[in-house]
Amino acid sequence: MSEPVPPPPAADQTQDAATDSTITHQVDLRLLVRLSTVMFLQFVPPGLWTVTLSSYIGANTGSAGSGMFDSAFVGIAGIAGAIGALVSPLLFGALADSWFRTERMIAVMNLACAGLLLLMVSAESQWWFLLVMIAYYQFSVPAITLNYSISLRHLGGQRQYFPAIRVSGTVGWIVALWVVGSVVPWWWQQSSESLETSLWPMRFAVIAHLVVAVYSLTLPKTPPLGSASSWRRLLDGSFQLLSSQPRLVRFLLVSFFATVPAQFYNLFANLYLNQLGIPHAATKLSGGQIVEIFCMLALPMLLYRWGPKRVFVIGVMAWTVRYVSLAYGDASGLPLLLVWVGILLHGVCYVFVYITGFIYVDHAATPQTQSAAQGLLAMVTTGLGHLVGSLLTGWMQARYLTPPGSAVPPYDWHSFFLVGAFGGLLSLGLFWLLMGFAREVMPGEIEPDEAV
Repeated sequence: MSEPVPPPPAADQTQDAATDSTITHQVDLRLLVRLSTVMFLQFVPPGLWTVTLSSYIGANTGSAGSGMFDSAFVGIAGIAGAIGALVSPLLFGALADSWFRTERMIAVMNLACAGLLLLMVSAESQWWFLLVMIAYYQFSVPAITLNYSISLRHLGGQRQYFPAIRVSGTVGWIVALWVVGSVVPWWWQQSSESLETSLWPMRFAVIAHLVVAVYSLTLPKTPPLGSASSWRRLLDGSFQLLSSQPRLVRFLLVSFFATVPAQFYNLFANLYLNQLGIPHAATKLSGGQIVEIFCMLALPMLLYRWGPKRVFVIGVMAWTVRYVSLAYGDASGLPLLLVWVGILLHGVCYVFVYITGFIYVDHAATPQTQSAAQGLLAMVTTGLGHLVGSLLTGWMQARYLTPPGSAVPPYDWHSFFLVGAFGGLLSLGLFWLLMGFAREVMPGEIEPDEAV
């Protein structure tokens, strides 16, 4: 599973924060370090266990291990995060309206995550496991969003520092993958696969959530704004946006279809590497996050030269190339190189599709509708897109990876990933029909013929 992509803080909240007299906007190095530290820590828990979850489920599917999971459960488990993303934009608005300080809410949410992970560790039924996992994401996704919010509020007018703070979250994710994929197996003198197919990554994540909860209480006091948007205003903004900007509606539709195939990689990459016998699977997957950092740094220049539509199209094309590469990958020789191509392209896919989408929508909306636009995009992509993608991959898992009646699952990864590649091609075709491939500037940018 890739890094979670929660909705960004509501635009009206961050604008109101600029005039919040209770927050000092003089940014110093100590504040940047504190905000970067909590962002780093917040991304460690999901990095520890969500990536290896598919390997744990695969090792306990059908007649294997405890036999707790059925043949489609890796895909079904993916709906938990999708439901969290569907609910979290609205939940985030409610939290912004709350009577509690933001740093305390982050602490409470991480304590809840730790408790729910303990329940997952002790689960003896796949449906109880799924129910608790869904509950986990109701706290996990808003906790990350609140980390975005608290950073932007204390940065005030100096929001240019936020990308550096956000990158520290990606570094936390990378460190978590190295811990479960290499450091702990080396320390315990056991194979990485034996650790990744166990419950230990979840146990480590419990400890990590407790650390975040304690550290978040040391953050600067961040009282509620007291003027966040109401449910009626959010709904009115969504209706105004959809009725006045048909081009944005088409982009939301394309974004939905473009993010459906993401779950073929997000949910199954770790299981895929372990089934091929590639050691230190979680560590190797961190290569995608390393590329993501470089793509984030290059994104402003690429948007300037090519425009958001073309950058988005390159991301979807990378989606297709990635799945074709994984379909023909193996544990040695040239096929192993193809596996690496598939892993490293994750950074391109993530930044060029998800981050470019957020930027495009943010520029397309008016200040009065930015909050609604961000919420709509989050619900369409990481919500509905991932939900449909999870159900689709669960069906494909039962068909190609663990079909009923197989004493030993055949793991037909070739057919499985080609389905994902076909989904990417369909998204490209839909984009061409609805949006076209011509360069398009964003409001406030230079004209196309000036970008040579």
